[in-house]
Amino acid sequence: MIARAQTALLVLVLLGAGVLLGSFLLEWRGQELTVPTTRPEFEGLPSSISPESLSDRISVEVLNGAGVPGAAALITEALRDAGYDVKTFGNAPSFEYEETLVIDRSERSGAARSVADALGVDEVRREPQPALYLDATIILGMDWKLRLEKLR
Repeated sequence: MIARAQTALLVLVLLGAGVLLGSFLLEWRGQELTVPTTRPEFEGLPSSISPESLSDRISVEVLNGAGVPGAAALITEALRDAGYDVKTFGNAPSFEYEETLVIDRSERSGAARSVADALGVDEVRREPQPALYLDATIILGMDWKLRLEKLR
């Protein structure tokens, strides 16, 4: 008797699913597909940044090597305003950096140099690490305020 009830319940569930699927297909078949002209995730981007150029944006991480609370967040905001793709920010392994350092992680032609120029840093250290999926690492030194002024 329990087996009969289970079979009857299974048949009812399958019939219900069939009715829902059939209804969906009939409704879907009668509608015309429309393609949006703009993608919502790109609305409101600054005019200097187009959806096509997002794949070419320079990706960086900002590490606070000066030990000043909020320094990495301020530089991150200024870099994003300048069009850079800041993936992460946080603290460096130590707070003993006198000067800001830019490290080339991808060896993508000119990417790290562009970051260094924007910050007013002369030297770019080459330490490729493709697994990071970054173009550059910025380690802020005690001169971070000068770098912030340069970005603004």
